[in-house]
Amino acid sequence: MALRGTATAMPRFAGHSEQKEERHGPGERDLGDVAARTPLARGDLVPEGGLLELGPDTELTVQATVSTREITLVGPALAEACPGGDEAVRLSYGKVTAFPGAGVRPGADVWIASPLGVVRFSDAQIEITVPDRDAARVAIAVITGQATFLAANGGVTAAPGGAGQDASRGHRLAAGEAIALAPGVTFAVQRPEGTIARWIGDLVAECIRRAAAARQAAQRVGLPRDGARGELGDLAFAHVRARQQARAACEAAWAGGALAPAAHAADRADLERADATWKGAP
Repeated sequence: MALRGTATAMPRFAGHSEQKEERHGPGERDLGDVAARTPLARGDLVPEGGLLELGPDTELTVQATVSTREITLVGPALAEACPGGDEAVRLSYGKVTAFPGAGVRPGADVWIASPLGVVRFSDAQIEITVPDRDAARVAIAVITGQATFLAANGGVTAAPGGAGQDASRGHRLAAGEAIALAPGVTFAVQRPEGTIARWIGDLVAECIRRAAAARQAAQRVGLPRDGARGELGDLAFAHVRARQQARAACEAAWAGGALAPAAHAADRADLERADATWKGAP
């Protein structure tokens, strides 16, 4: 819908500019990667399943064609917009901003996935930032409206981030733990020290585990029973919650995987199977 600066689309496993410099040296190019990169212009359809790479000081506003929901990416950034047609962004690094009103529908949440967790909101003015390419930290500023942060993995810790966070600072979040964020809050989390490749491996393992748990929850709903209707309601609620946690874990793994394309290529089949596991009916 709008573009200021330079933005390109590329296949998920082509590798982005930082990694090309590491492989070939500054100024050298991988011709296969360059050929796969497509400059974006205003009015283009974003390629399905591809990554968007934004240069410094670039702003790109994308719109979901079904709902007209608009989201702005601020570079430098690496992200995937609307994976599978969902109102979602997988933000590997960079910044996402959203404003209230545009394309809002009752019950339709936006999911912004980062390598440390997922931010969910419906109608909010919000900024989500992954400032570094090693995804060491994520900051969420809720200006108006409300949002929820779901931790992707155990070990994510609330970090000093700004006003409204003193009570949770230093709190170690459990995998899938949800933190409600109110207006005026700047909330930040950080991951443990270590390589991004190891963290991505942990994210993939958590995705697979959560997907299996969601499938088991679905199977329990479908079992024949003579119990009261309330029991079925509890099981259905548990299934919905397990699906949300599985989706959050897997979206974070997809977002993180783009930071290490070589390792991520080996994980792709596992992530695709995990997505099919939690989405599908037993």
